[in-house]
Amino acid sequence: MLDRHQPMFADMVPGASVGLVRREGSGIQPGKHVGGLASAGGEIPMMLWTVVDGGMVASLVQFRGLADIKVDLLLVVGDRAVGNLATASAEERMPMLKRLIRSGDVLFFVFRTKFELQDAGYEDFLDTLGLAFLGACR
Repeated sequence: MLDRHQPMFADMVPGASVGLVRREGSGIQPGKHVGGLASAGGEIPMMLWTVVDGGMVASLVQFRGLADIKVDLLLVVGDRAVGNLATASAEERMPMLKRLIRSGDVLFFVFRTKFELQDAGYEDFLDTLGLAFLGACR
């Protein structure tokens, strides 16, 4: 999927990163107060998308909770969303991810300011996911 959508990541700076972790086991639940999220997590796998000179690449790291997370954005994926994404083709996954964020099956966390994300080149990626970034008045 990342290879298919490399042009979307072309403006992102090296080191820009997005984490994907399963909701189950992470301790992160929809509708819960954010104050409790610092301690959420454990030793569970997290897919890490990182921009390197050649584009966006995926790797696996350990998710140990939000207090120590070193990503710009975090996608927390529920079981239903995992199943949908796993059975979708590489071409269908990005549009499906957008629908899953809208439906609440994927929670979306931002760890950088709007200006930091803009400087890091996230505009195309966030627009593709259907998330308003800079708004209509640029």
